[in-house]
Amino acid sequence: MQTDVILEADVTPAQVAELAQIAEGYGIRGLWTQNYSTGRDPFMSLMPAAAATRRILLGAVVISPYEMHPLKIANMVSTLNEASNGRGMVVIGGGGEWPGVLKVGYGRRVTGVGEAIGMVHRAVRGQVVKWDGKVYSARYFRSPWVKGPPPIIYAGATGPKMLDMAVRFADGTMLSDMIEPMLPGTMKTLHDALARHGRKPDAFRVNNFCAFHVKKDREASFREARRELMVRGWLGEEWYEPLLTPEEAQVVATHKEAFLTAFRTRSGDIKGVAPEICAKLVEGLSLAGDLSDLDRHVGRLKKFAAAGMTENALRLHDDPAGALHIIGRELLPRLR
Repeated sequence: MQTDVILEADVTPAQVAELAQIAEGYGIRGLWTQNYSTGRDPFMSLMPAAAATRRILLGAVVISPYEMHPLKIANMVSTLNEASNGRGMVVIGGGGEWPGVLKVGYGRRVTGVGEAIGMVHRAVRGQVVKWDGKVYSARYFRSPWVKGPPPIIYAGATGPKMLDMAVRFADGTMLSDMIEPMLPGTMKTLHDALARHGRKPDAFRVNNFCAFHVKKDREASFREARRELMVRGWLGEEWYEPLLTPEEAQVVATHKEAFLTAFRTRSGDIKGVAPEICAKLVEGLSLAGDLSDLDRHVGRLKKFAAAGMTENALRLHDDPAGALHIIGRELLPRLR
């Protein structure tokens, strides 16, 4: 299983280039910029990194076709791919912040995302795109300047219908905050879809968006992890219920606003929720603690690899350079 990193959206393009060089030096496979409505443009932010690096893959996550037409997504990632000599990537999914900010209705989400990925997959190969779908259409499109190896097109897919769509149209999928109890069912759903559509498992990439909070300062790590709990699967029931007793799960269900407040205020204090509950959520939904916790986390990551995960994208937060050094010097040697 290869390792990627995902950066916070507040990192400047110059900082992205510096961090990409550090990551490349440690042999990290890929670096992703996050597409937040309040952040910088993820594709533009990667352009200095494309010039400053030679091997590391560079991608944007997650781009929604409900914020940008699929053919515009194709042009953006193809431009990044050209600038990086074939190292471009993108995750296309139905969610993200932008559609809500733009007040755009989703409608036919599985169909729409599938059509979008299908159109992008053709366009980034320089093929003619003539599309008359249920959600998107194109009269005639072709980028004659597109040459060489195409960028990797991932679907942002975790649920059964989205995974089936991903297998039909994409090069791979990026799962969202996958937890151990969900892993067997999710991988079975994926492998069933691969068999159904005649695709070989070794030709389909399976990545996972995973929160990484490990620091030398243990308390700072857990405080950061608690702050971010709300965005771990947006604390959907399927993410937190397997980690808690029914009584504890009910506490989480009735205190969602406290988790959201902690996220918005960048506080590690979840009001009204017992520390033991927060600790269980942090342990189940993220990688947190200090260097003494790494061996335990490595055991978990190896279970994911054994289940068929080909890549793991570690989402970095505060002090991304420090996190990269921990990953490069401490985590990667343990994973080998």
